[in-house]
Amino acid sequence: MEGKNANSNSNVKIMRAAIYETFNGPIAIQNVEDPTPNDEGVVVKVKATGMCRSDCHGWMGHDADIKLPNVPGHELAGKIEAIGKNVRNFKRGDRVAVPFVCGCGSCD
Repeated sequence: MEGKNANSNSNVKIMRAAIYETFNGPIAIQNVEDPTPNDEGVVVKVKATGMCRSDCHGWMGHDADIKLPNVPGHELAGKIEAIGKNVRNFKRGDRVAVPFVCGCGSCD
């Protein structure tokens, strides 16, 4: 989706996301800037996700790793939209599922 960022007059790519800006605060669907993958990463266009118990703990402020604002939903399925320049095992359009725990594949 192309559109105008609320904080800018230039056209930027935006996406819709569920987001909360305070712990225990409201969760709302908002337009946010599309992410860009780093050299070893991918961007997934999410087709299905949900909030699980650990998302609820994050929303309540029980997880020190959660930074605000936060987009919950770390278990998801979708299609790869963009890939970093060093990614070799995936291509744009691949269908993927991301489980609760996923390693980087670099550890022994």
